[in-house]
Amino acid sequence: MEPLRGGRLANLSDEEKARLKAMRPDEKIPAWAFRFLQSISDVTVVLSGMSDMEQMKENIKTFCEEKPLSEEEKKNLLAMANEMVRKIVLPCTACHYCLSHCPQGLDIPTLLALYNEHCFTEGGFIAPMALSSYPNDKLPSACIGCRSCEAVCPQQIKVSEAMADFADKLGM
Repeated sequence: MEPLRGGRLANLSDEEKARLKAMRPDEKIPAWAFRFLQSISDVTVVLSGMSDMEQMKENIKTFCEEKPLSEEEKKNLLAMANEMVRKIVLPCTACHYCLSHCPQGLDIPTLLALYNEHCFTEGGFIAPMALSSYPNDKLPSACIGCRSCEAVCPQQIKVSEAMADFADKLGM
């Protein structure tokens, strides 16, 4: 089911799948995301995009009965999510210290958030779609690698490397 973070949450590693199967052997992997949402009392509607009839059938089957996660299952699932994110995501806190130091006027915190999204989804559509509204002089490829922003970054993020990698991933 690709709607789960661009398919990333449905395409787990064998180790990640085994951890989930150990808790609920009969549960399909994509259903875990929906079960998590069923565990949040304020969530009353879940929208799920589907690209074929099989995905629709699986979604209907999942939502035919409510099976919210137990507290222990939620704890384990959130621990897995944190591990997944920690492997990839740059720790930008969006402090905005970098903004006044960028001679190109790039919105570095937003670009880093999109970079993180793109890395996490392993090339999903969200970042390219968002960046399609940016003028060329505000895209990651507009970074000149001066490192002025890095000098003031409390997280010591190598912004110029991230921007170059992002531009490369996007084929800019």
